[in-house]
Amino acid sequence: MRRVLIMGTALSLILLAGCQSEPPPNIVLVVLDTVRADHTGPGARNQASQTPTLDRLATGATVFTHAFANAPWTPPSHASMFTGMLPSGHGCTHLYPHLAAELPTLAGLLGEAGWETGAFSSNPWLSVRTTGLCRDFGFHRESPPRGGLQGDSGTWSGDQGGRGTNYHFYKWLESRESEAPFFAFLNFLEAHDPYDPAPAVRARYLRHLPADDLVPSDWVVEHQAGLHPAGSVDWHRIEALYGGDVRTADAFLAGVVSNLQKFDAWDNTVLIVTSDHGENLGEHDLVSHQFSVHESLLSVPLVMRAPGRVPAGRRDDPVMLSDLFATILELAGVSPPASLPFSRSLLGAEFSADRPLVAEYSRPSGQLLDLLQNMNPDLPRDRLDRGLRTVRLGDLRLTLSDGGERQLHDLATDPGQLHDLADERPDDVAALSALLDGLLAGAEAREGTVTIDEETRRQLRSLGYVH
Repeated sequence: MRRVLIMGTALSLILLAGCQSEPPPNIVLVVLDTVRADHTGPGARNQASQTPTLDRLATGATVFTHAFANAPWTPPSHASMFTGMLPSGHGCTHLYPHLAAELPTLAGLLGEAGWETGAFSSNPWLSVRTTGLCRDFGFHRESPPRGGLQGDSGTWSGDQGGRGTNYHFYKWLESRESEAPFFAFLNFLEAHDPYDPAPAVRARYLRHLPADDLVPSDWVVEHQAGLHPAGSVDWHRIEALYGGDVRTADAFLAGVVSNLQKFDAWDNTVLIVTSDHGENLGEHDLVSHQFSVHESLLSVPLVMRAPGRVPAGRRDDPVMLSDLFATILELAGVSPPASLPFSRSLLGAEFSADRPLVAEYSRPSGQLLDLLQNMNPDLPRDRLDRGLRTVRLGDLRLTLSDGGERQLHDLATDPGQLHDLADERPDDVAALSALLDGLLAGAEAREGTVTIDEETRRQLRSLGYVH
């Protein structure tokens, strides 16, 4: 059996080599979890750059300035990247946070075509045991948050596992004996709450804050439960600590680059860096990344370094994270399994400015809502217990809830989405509603339950997801 697999892999690579004038590239997808677009680059929120590594990569890469996440939290957003489908198509949502076994994934398709595949993360939502999102990777290693490596004195209370993620990626590269190209996926959780930047980042950039200042996940959940009176939160402090976490994540991105260079893989590696979603930092009095589909959650960084394959520069056309599925398959010379209307390769010409961008947020889990209501019995549950879907067409953005609410914003004049135009522009609401209905027609979300083991439940509890 092993001999048959080896022969099949070799044949795939020989056929691929015959169709391409150069060796197929390695492909590395790095997700800086919870990093919003406006906290990257030299103009990040009118501050000094919080992502120097990403900025250096961007100088020789393609920078997509209008990249849109298909969902505002980890499982459905990653599932869209891995399948090319919207959340209502792949079904990995609050209703059933598990990727259906019959859906083809990037890792599975590339593995069948001869790529070695490896996934490295400390995010419990990416565990094979919980969501199945990494099920098709040939190698999968988890680095528990706040644990670090045994005997590693460099960890701190807010360590989200980035050191271990890079370490395991290094060891995987070191152990490779095959000449086959590889596809590696890494998720760095450092920007996720609790906001507790690395000591080196604090010493250099946050000296105006106490050395032990942090925002624990419990505080985030308390705010979601409505326990903090309006005007009582110092959002500048919250944002400063979050920015420190973004710097920490960027430092681990530098480790990925270093690892590739150490093993002479850098020159023939396509590196794609993005985020699965952003973060609310007081906008609309919200924090974290639930109960909302605002731009602060869906506008994400996207940088693709592909020397000789994609010209460096800036692209301002509308793209979605689901496009990464078709893009990576084309880079690898692998045909997609079927026509996917929401996944278009980024390797060709720019898209039309009126391409619609779509995102969805299913109704949150009853367990999360019960947790919040137990903390605050007076919490108006209907304000949170709703599904949301949104479409952006040019500068217009329509958001609909399954309770009948509708909001229309013109992002050209109102980037913060503060002025609802739905009543003033009913024709636009009707047109965009019809467009969204047409785009989502036929997609059905799955429902069910997922069994979560105690260790994963502990990790999710530390991030504020379960009780």
